Amino acid sequence: MNYHWIISLFIICHFNAKGQIFQNSGALSTSMSGLNVNNEDIWSVNNNISQLSKIKKPELSISSFQPFLIKDFTTSSIVFGLPTKKGAFGMNFSTNGNKHLQMHNVGFGYSQKLGENIQSGIKLNYFMINAGDYYNKKSIISADIGFSSKLSNELQLGVCIKNPTFTKLSNFDDERLATNIQLAAGYKFSNELTLHTGVEKSIFYPASFLAAIEYQPSEKIFLSGGIKSNPSIASFGISMSQKQFTICAATQIHQFLGWSPDLSIIYQFK
Repeated sequence: MNYHWIISLFIICHFNAKGQIFQNSGALSTSMSGLNVNNEDIWSVNNNISQLSKIKKPELSISSFQPFLIKDFTTSSIVFGLPTKKGAFGMNFSTNGNKHLQMHNVGFGYSQKLGENIQSGIKLNYFMINAGDYYNKKSIISADIGFSSKLSNELQLGVCIKNPTFTKLSNFDDERLATNIQLAAGYKFSNELTLHTGVEKSIFYPASFLAAIEYQPSEKIFLSGGIKSNPSIASFGISMSQKQFTICAATQIHQFLGWSPDLSIIYQFK
């Protein structure tokens, strides 16, 4: 077995622990160590589908995420959101891999406003894994369920459950895709500063605690950073807006495995 296979199996285990195999969450999420259920950007399609109903105009974003600077597992993604009178539709496509292992994902979801300050959403995901002679081709379907609520002008709560059905991956050893839950609160101290804290729990692993900060020093510049436990991760990023475009560059730093850079470009239609 060459090192590519060792890395392949590790990546599968790593992303199964998150309950979403390999979905990219966008550079803003990366900059906040994955604390993303209260983010109100287009990447809510993958993070917390309920938040997608807050977009004002159609948006399209592409992103490239490279876990631990391993070229073979660079994940390329595209997401699209279309607002309606009562909510928003969202779609995503992601792909990564090399000749030993390829993984592709297509998702479609809908978010709806249940009231002035409450949103909910559901999303279906189709995954295709091609692992050659080891697993051959495998296709699975999972779902995401999200809720969010604005309790006051300052306080917001969000929760997302990924794969609540505990989808089976393989009959061997009853291997299943992990169910993952993230619950977080965001408090807006001012128009420039917001603090977030939350907890994330996979059915297979101990809970992780997360904290993040967002700071907007000017109208076109946005700074963010975060930390996470189990595993220990620190992260930071910067976003810059110019007319209809927003560019976000971010990276995470794992205590043993190193850097994982991410770059996202968002386009908002007129």
